[in-house]
Amino acid sequence: DNPTITTPADDDSSLREAIERLVSLIGPPDDDNLVKPPTQNAQHHPSTVHIIGTGLTPTLLSLPLSTLHLLSQADAVLYDSLGLAYEDIFKVVPKHCEVICVGKRGDSQKSWKQSEIDDLILQMAMTQPSSSTDGSIITQSNTILRLKGGDPFLFGRARTEIDTLKSNNIPYTYTPAISSCIAGPHLGGIPLTDPSLNCQSFGVWSGTDAFGRSRGLGSNGKWEGLGVDTLVFLMIGRLDKLEALCNLLASSGEKWEDSTPCAVIQNAGGRRSMQETDSQDSSQKFQRVWRGTLSTIVPLIREEDETRTSVSPAVFIVGATCQLDFLSY
Repeated sequence: DNPTITTPADDDSSLREAIERLVSLIGPPDDDNLVKPPTQNAQHHPSTVHIIGTGLTPTLLSLPLSTLHLLSQADAVLYDSLGLAYEDIFKVVPKHCEVICVGKRGDSQKSWKQSEIDDLILQMAMTQPSSSTDGSIITQSNTILRLKGGDPFLFGRARTEIDTLKSNNIPYTYTPAISSCIAGPHLGGIPLTDPSLNCQSFGVWSGTDAFGRSRGLGSNGKWEGLGVDTLVFLMIGRLDKLEALCNLLASSGEKWEDSTPCAVIQNAGGRRSMQETDSQDSSQKFQRVWRGTLSTIVPLIREEDETRTSVSPAVFIVGATCQLDFLSY
């Protein structure tokens, strides 16, 4: 059962008008990054799909003006669970815009399959305008936005979406953004490199591979002789997977051991405290940071709540820089 398509209840055009004024002052958007099919394959597709990385953006203020401009003109928006909150999306998009959450979540939660998202993007891009009984135009998705949290390519699935568009000769653009593997630790107060600690390099892995196997639960992974000072893992929020990975790293010999510092950041980039304006039912996430060692980090998390089985979405960092905390004095 996929999430319901929703549309903005009220159409407050003041923000869109302000965005348009800024765009007019700065200059028109550059179309250089528009990828179009070859002339001999070109068909008349009125739609353009914009695949946009939103980084770890808790607010509209964090988005570039080019993304806000596209949002203000959007006919349809497909967004991830880990990106911009739907309340903020509704502040910018026109009233007729369809807004659909197509986020994929692990931990056995129901969510969209990537093939379903690919099909939905194609369906919207191929939609032809239809008329109501009074002759007015009802729907046509000319500007379709696919908002992806973090960077659309780094451990994202943008490739299948682009392949779908290319095979159907549909124009598209894509906008890179800062990935959660970099922004997550930094927003949690942990730098990935630090010369004083002799940490000059870092590596990034998915905590769960493309077949759903955990790095610590049977998936192959050799951690000896990597020559990397800091390890970063994404998609590792399930505590049994996290514990198995900690045990695997600590038993690998060489650089990593039980006492190696590590940290888990949940909802990286989310607010660090609730504001007076936040409602209890808001979709806004709040950031949590746990610090410990490879032998203590999971017991520390479970100590707060013995029934907890997951801290998804989470970023897991291993290395000496986890001793640092730039969020506190």
